[in-house]
Order: sequence, then C-alpha cells, then structure tokens
Amino acid sequence: MPLEPEIRTPREPTLLEAVVTLVLVFAVVLVGIRLQGGLTRSPLPLLLALGVVSVVGLQLRVGWNAIQQGLVNGIARVGIAVFVVLLVGALVGVWIQAGIIPSLVYYGLRLVTPGAFLATAFGACAVMSTVTGTSYGTMGTVGVALMGIAAGLGVHLPLAAGAVISGAFFGDKMSPLSETTNIAAAMGVVDLFAHIRSMLFTTVPAAVIALGLFLLVRGGASSGGSQGVEALRISLEAAWDVHWLHLLPILVVLVVTRRRTPALVALCLSVLIGAVWALLFQGASPVGVVDAAVDGFAPATGVEAIDGLFGRGGMAAMAPVAMIIIAAGALGGGLGAIGVLERALTAPLSRVRSAGTLVVSVLVSCYGILVFTGSTTLSLVLPGQAFLPAFQANGVDARVLTRTLEDGGTLASPLVPWTGAALVATQMLGVPTLSYLPYVWFVLLVPVFSVICGYTGIGVWRTTASDPAHASE
Repeated sequence: MPLEPEIRTPREPTLLEAVVTLVLVFAVVLVGIRLQGGLTRSPLPLLLALGVVSVVGLQLRVGWNAIQQGLVNGIARVGIAVFVVLLVGALVGVWIQAGIIPSLVYYGLRLVTPGAFLATAFGACAVMSTVTGTSYGTMGTVGVALMGIAAGLGVHLPLAAGAVISGAFFGDKMSPLSETTNIAAAMGVVDLFAHIRSMLFTTVPAAVIALGLFLLVRGGASSGGSQGVEALRISLEAAWDVHWLHLLPILVVLVVTRRRTPALVALCLSVLIGAVWALLFQGASPVGVVDAAVDGFAPATGVEAIDGLFGRGGMAAMAPVAMIIIAAGALGGGLGAIGVLERALTAPLSRVRSAGTLVVSVLVSCYGILVFTGSTTLSLVLPGQAFLPAFQANGVDARVLTRTLEDGGTLASPLVPWTGAALVATQMLGVPTLSYLPYVWFVLLVPVFSVICGYTGIGVWRTTASDPAHASE
C-alpha cells in the first residue's frame, strides 16, 4: 500500500524565536544597505531579509505555499502605494514642463522673505496636505517648488526639507481625506471626526512648537542674496512662460480632492491637466509630454541652478522606489505568514495595565513594524488589531488607541529610510532621510505629547471594561 504523505502542522514561534528572527531581518537589511551604498539603489537588502524569513518559516513547518501566499498578500497591501508613487513621478515631470512648478517658485521668490521661509513652508504644506489628504502629492508639487525657493534664498536644504515634510504629514495625519486617518479610525471602530478631534491633544501643541522653531531658525537664509534671487527669477522667465495663470491647475486639483476623489483618480487628472497646460502654454509636443511623464523633464538652459533644481520627475525615476515598496510589502507579508509579527506584538500585552504604558506599547509597536516591514498600513492595522482588546479590558477609550496609531505609524513613516514616505521625500526633495531627520520637528514632537497625555490623563477618556469602543463622541 502506498504511504500517505505526512502532514506537517505549523507551530507558533516562541518569543525568543520571534525576537531573534526580527533582529536577523534588521541586521541583514542594514548590512545590505551598507554594502550597496544606500537603499535607493535596489531592493536587494529587503530581498535578502526575505530569504531569512523563508528559512525560519520552513523551520517552523510553515509550508512554502503559505509563505508564498503571505508574500502575495503583503504585495497586495502596497499595490495602491506603488501606483501612487509612479503617478507622483509623472506629475512632477509634467508639471515642471508645463511651467506650473516653475511659476510657483517664481512668485514664491517674490513673496517669501528669508526669515519667514521655514514657517511659510511648514504652513503651506500643512494646508495643502490637509485639503488634499496626501503627503506624497504635497511633497511632489508644493514641496518641490519650496525646495527651489529654499535654494534661491540660501536656506539649508535639509532644514527646508524638514519644514516641508513636517507640513505634509500634518495633513496626512489630520485630513478626513487621508487614507491613514480613515484606516486608524477603522481599527478602533471610532467615528472619523471623533478620531480627528482626539488627535488635537497631541497635534496642536506639537504644531505650535514646531511653527515657533521654524520662525526662530533662519537656516542659513540670507537677506542679502537679492541679486541671486533676481538672477534665478530671470532665468525662470527665460526658460518657461511664467504667469500667475499657471497656478490655476493647483486650484483645480484642490477642488477635485475636496470632493473625496480617490487618490489615483486625482493624480491621473492632475497629470492630464499638466499635459494640456504644457501643450497650450509651453509649446511642448505630445511626444515631449510623454517623455516628461516617463523619464522626467530635463531643462537645458545652461544655468546650473535651474537645470539642477528642475531636472527631476518621471515614472522611471520612481521605479526603484516602487520596487523597494513592493519588496517591503512582501517582507511584511512573509513575517506575518510565519507568525513572527503577531507573536512579538502579543507578548507584552499581559503586562500592560496603565493608559501610559498602553500608549508607549502602541508607539513602540508602530515603530517596530515600520522598521521591519516598511509598510505604513501594517503599522496601523497590526497594532490596532492587537491592542484594541487591551484598551477595552483596561477601560481606556478606543479614541486613545486610534490617536496613538497615527502619532506612531503615520508620523514615523518618513523617518524609516525604506518606507514609501521616506523614499518619496528623498526622491522629490533631493535630501537623504538621515539628513532631514533631525529637522522634522513636528513629526518628532507629536509622540512626545502622546506619551505625556497617556501618563497625565489629559485627553484620555475612560470606559468600563465591558463597554465596546465608542463609535461616536
């Protein structure tokens, strides 16, 4: 008689196995980044870490089919982000060619004073991202223009990038149109606007202090550089048809996004508007527009400042970013398939009692998941699912959980070099993650106030242990 095949039942990893696996994954990624001279060159470090995950999974008797399905699920979670990144690349290339971003720089150089630049950059990006609900789109449009203005004013570029990113993620956190805002609220079964109101306790004080810091610090800006600014403006007029009418596409995009248009649709429409603008006002050919969308726009003015500032964009430039996001999604899916992430998250819950300890635990979990998976979505979903019962059991309202998820997962995403947010920021603004990291003051301050609220009880609402999470306020 033929022998029946042996059925191998997967076993749950021990806490030690989970911790060792995560440490190995982190070490492999860091060593891989060091050896290839940075992450943005290729996703190879993440793929090597995926090999570690596969070996551990097989040791835990997790079948290869299950591991493979985990990879597929992880990639599916980041699918929208990949398309968004590619469309942002097309948007930047076409909007530069169309004269939209150069016109923003031109008028910004006239209106913005050196002393107020950083605060203006923070405020402008905060408004843009709140209205549109997208940090990526904000960095790729207003952010690119502000970096051009910063160069003209002599502002330290990493500091300028810090102001831009701080403002961009203010709106990503607070806008009802933001995907992360809606995901976090859903994780606690909390009304969207109750969730947004709860975030005011940590967001407002952090924003006020960050704004004050951006007002106090000049960042190397020189009020005596008016000749250089004027020369830059003259070069812009020579290279493009610069006119205030070229700012109208930005208003159109703002109106469209206020109607809760999905991000992909809004970005496609923005690229189309830019293409029409380039054809009508800059004398571009249809082939030239396609080239700008695919390969980016490469001005050939002979002016180094102009060619360097505006020679960017295109889907091809964002292709490495897209590949890294896919690899990070696969890594997160693989870690989830072998049970390592779940084991590492649930282990400390038995010792968590106070609201302050719950808040710190959620923040640490969000940071950890971002480091090991590079996925903002997973950094919101996994801790949200794991910690909701603990918040309910300890009588802490779910609004505190959803707020903390955003204070950690959403805002930490531009700090980890292999997340989509950090990669887009580096590509669009031209400043590496570790260079701008010390200056994203709003992003760094919010978790501090989150911990303060947790331990002082300010903005911490209580329920009875048997009550479900509040669905509204």
